[in-house]
Amino acid sequence: MGAKITILIILYTAMVSYDFRELLKQRRSDRIVYLSIVVFTVYLSLIFAFDLRWPFIYDLTDIIFGGPAHRIVDYLKAPQ
Repeated sequence: MGAKITILIILYTAMVSYDFRELLKQRRSDRIVYLSIVVFTVYLSLIFAFDLRWPFIYDLTDIIFGGPAHRIVDYLKAPQ
């Protein structure tokens, strides 16, 4: 776990230090998109580094689209 955290800290430090000056020049909407991607990757990195059982993106999509998807599949099944 310590090695994973160390590698992630090094990667995010390098990424932010490389992109910081360019981000200051970008429009606000570009910074919001960049920040949202970074927040999502930090979330996934925390799950990876600490072996957490937090909800993953598939869980969210299953909650939202699971019911309608099952109804569509049931509708398309051929009668037996």
